Amino acid sequence: MNIVISGVRGIPARYGGFETSAEQTAIRMAALGHKVTVYCRETEKVNTEREYKGVKLIYLPSFHLKSLETISHSLLAGFHAAFLHRGCTVVHMYNAASSFGGLFVKLSGKRLVMTLDGIEWERENWGSLAKFVWKVATWLSVKISDKVICDSRFVGDYFQSLYQVDIRYIPYGAKMIDKAIPLNKSFGLEKGRYLIFIGRFVKEKGVDRLIEAYNHISTDVPLVLIGDNENDPEYVNNLKKRSCSNVLFFGYRYGDEYESLLANAMAYVSASMLEGTSPSLLAAMGAKVCCLVNGIAENRETGAESVLYFDGTVEDLTQKIRCLISDDLLVEEYAKKGYERVRELYNWDVVTSSYVEAYSFS
Repeated sequence: MNIVISGVRGIPARYGGFETSAEQTAIRMAALGHKVTVYCRETEKVNTEREYKGVKLIYLPSFHLKSLETISHSLLAGFHAAFLHRGCTVVHMYNAASSFGGLFVKLSGKRLVMTLDGIEWERENWGSLAKFVWKVATWLSVKISDKVICDSRFVGDYFQSLYQVDIRYIPYGAKMIDKAIPLNKSFGLEKGRYLIFIGRFVKEKGVDRLIEAYNHISTDVPLVLIGDNENDPEYVNNLKKRSCSNVLFFGYRYGDEYESLLANAMAYVSASMLEGTSPSLLAAMGAKVCCLVNGIAENRETGAESVLYFDGTVEDLTQKIRCLISDDLLVEEYAKKGYERVRELYNWDVVTSSYVEAYSFS
């Protein structure tokens, strides 16, 4: 097949879940003999290479504004894939906001597959107009697509009930990270003696609540925060002001640095209030790290009995963190449980095969 992937910032992944999914599946599909192209944003270009591990890369511009970046890039990518990319068999677009570019694909008669994330209009960082646009974009996605995919059964069931369309479930994958990877001494951390959070610093991720809970604990085990939010520096600065000295802000980390920090942590902790399938949670499980997360339905679907949960309150989160810090056996038990669950259910090779099957319309 000749497959086009759009709706992501680009590969190699340096941002989030959709990018990681696009990278991991694209390089595997290319290795299987398929022709694969990924549309990337020029703002994310880290080198001049036009190919990555057998995957063709096409760079297109976008408006560098939070509210228009995805939509503007998807319009150009959709037009290019529809009318300028010869021989294309199927166009796979991530993100409901890409559906506007998907209109060009639909007009060209080419097959369109859309992958939707969580219920975007419930995110606190969007204003009323943006939430309305997300609702329109999601509705458009299911109306114009030949197939719609969700990586969460919970979210997929919600969309299926809301729009009365079939939603295909394909889980997110996770890399199995080697626990033997060394911890860089420059981080100033001790192996197995720090907590870690990984994600965007936006309100629904609950970073402020995580910091509040941690501030209530008297401990020498640091809390390391991996992430940032360049679109809302005021929010990030407020987080830093509210943090005690043992809360360490490391900014974005990628590649070996990211894997080293994750694999050597005592536990991954998140107070996120809104998820689909959380890539960071899966990554921590795949790194054989104990996980403590908010007990929302999406997280319970992902982690089942292999993850620890708190009830959504700061008080319970504080108590559960104390338990982790004081109970090495509990930490070890849930690290093993999470690792086994990822190995069994969230393998990237299996995920890739599921996408290839979804691209087939015979």
